Parts: sequence; C-alpha cells; structure tokens
Amino acid sequence: MLMEPLRRAVAESPAVCLLGPRQVGKTTLALDLAEPLGAVYLDLESEQYLAKLQEPEAYLAMHRDRLVILDEVHRQPGLFPILRGQIDRSRRSGRRTGLYLLLSSASLDLLRQSGESLAGRLRLLEMAPLSVIEPTGASVERLWLRGGFPESLLAASDLLSLRWRLDFIRTYLERDVPQFGPRIAAETLRRFWTMLAHRQGAPLNVAELARNIGVDTKTAGRYIDLLVDLLLARRLPSWHANVGKRLVRAPRLYWRDSGMLHALLGIQDLESLLAHPVIGASWEGFVIENLIASAPEGTQASYGQDWCMSIC
Repeated sequence: MLMEPLRRAVAESPAVCLLGPRQVGKTTLALDLAEPLGAVYLDLESEQYLAKLQEPEAYLAMHRDRLVILDEVHRQPGLFPILRGQIDRSRRSGRRTGLYLLLSSASLDLLRQSGESLAGRLRLLEMAPLSVIEPTGASVERLWLRGGFPESLLAASDLLSLRWRLDFIRTYLERDVPQFGPRIAAETLRRFWTMLAHRQGAPLNVAELARNIGVDTKTAGRYIDLLVDLLLARRLPSWHANVGKRLVRAPRLYWRDSGMLHALLGIQDLESLLAHPVIGASWEGFVIENLIASAPEGTQASYGQDWCMSIC
C-alpha cells in the first residue's frame, strides 16, 4: 500500500525518510523500489557498508546521479550535514529530486537532526505494521491476535508467532533501547512495558507509573517518550473544540501493534485473548490503528469525551 506514495515522494523530493519500527518491512519495500532504478543501497549497521563511507562526501558525490538508500540512518547522525551539502550542490546543477531515501526505526534523533540539517529538503513517510486494508490473506482475528509485523502474522502457528514477538521484544530491550534511552536493566524496563500493556488505552498517569517501578516521574516520562519515538506506542491526545481551554485531560497510551501487546501479556491464542481482561482495550487499540492507517496522510487523531476517536 505504501509503494505508490513512496515512489511519488522520491519523484518529488530530494530526500525521503521512511520511518517505522524494526522488522516492519522498510528494507524490503526500499529494495523493491531500488531494483528498477539502479539505486545504491547502504546498511549503516553493517561494517562492510560503513567502510564505504569512510570518506562520505567523496562516496556520495561519486553516486550523485543515482538514488542512494541509507538504511538505519539514525545510527550515523553526522551524515545529515553532508547530505544537506550534497542536496544543495545537486539543486544548483539542476537535479532536484530522487537523491536519497533514508530508512530509520527510530524517529527521535532522526527528526532532531533533520530539523537542524535537512529543513525544506526532506519528506517523511511512516510505515506501520500491516493493517486490515492490505491484502495479507489473513483473517481479521489472526491479524488482531498476532499483530501486523509480517514475520509474526505469517508464522506457521500461533506458538511460533508468539516466539517471534518475544524475541522481537527482547531485541528492543537489550539492544535498541540502551542505544537511545537512559541506561536501565532490561528486566526493569520489561516490567514497565508489561505494566503499560495491562493499562492499554487508560489515561496516562506518569506519576503513578513511576511509583510502581521505583523511579522518579521525569525518568518514567522519558521511558514513555522513548516508546513513542521508537514508534512502538501511541500517545492519543484528548480532543478540544476550544484550544484555549485550561483543563486538558490526560492522553491515552496504546501499544500500536496488538500482537506485541498480547506477547507482553503472554496471550498465545484467540481463546486466551477472548478470556483476558484486556480484550476490550486490545480491540479498541487495534481499531484505532486501522482507522489511522486508512485515513488520508497528515490526519490528526484524538479521543473525545465519549471515548470515541476523532480523526480530522
């Protein structure tokens, strides 16, 4: 579903950034786009590819006439000023589109760097897990239970799907979170994530969460910000007709992928899900994500007084 918007963005903008959590299919999509274009692909987590960028300006200048794909670009934030220079030089020489496709599984550093270095040169697209509008061949019940990550959804059994999601969570806890966030024991952070899973869709009370895991409110707030920045959780704000209103209700926090939510709660199959107290909140979050995926680009979502979601 995202191929045409991505192809159009590359044709209209000098740099495009495709944001999405790990294993959601960003690289596969980018390589499908790259093949007919003869694009250059660089994985910035691989030493082999990083060696090519020891002199990044020279290397990028050498491939100025081709689309260059930089995967996991947030790992090399020092590239952004160089990309800006290359884009500006290409504009002066007449080429204004299709220079760089950036892939990232984290938005926090990337957005900060792009705001400083690529303002007016970068278009952002977000790639979410698979939704009901995409032709996966899976039933709505399976998509709800397993979530939209392709490896999880298409696993041979519910058990194998759950094992994949548990490994996925462990990778984030042990590798990705320590890279971006404050240092904390993986077990403590997992307990925090599980606590949030039990409170799926509830009003966000950071002070209470902080007390429950024995950290200060500021630290707990940073953990939640990190989850949102890693595109794993959604903070859904309340809707107000009067933007100047002093009383603002707390946002609601949702795990964006229902399969990840179920893995954190140890829910293996549909029967277990149907008997679990989280079933209502799980379905609510699943519907919200699918509505947002179906809405036009740039849509803003919020929840209303009667717990219904407003999309505008």
